[in-house]
Amino acid sequence: MIKVTRLSGEVLYLNIFQIESMESIPETKIKMMNGYYFLVKDSADSVIEQIRAFLKTSGPLEEQG
Repeated sequence: MIKVTRLSGEVLYLNIFQIESMESIPETKIKMMNGYYFLVKDSADSVIEQIRAFLKTSGPLEEQG
């Protein structure tokens, strides 16, 4: 899940596996797989960084040593 903020200030947590696309118009429009979309204050780059961080921490664990 990633944390984004709607234009109204409401905080949302979105399932990254349900995001279909993003568009900068100049706010960020996140379209979900179910057809809903959210206009958020977060930049598209910020959302992408959150997704990368989530995937990095959710990946398989490597053995140490």
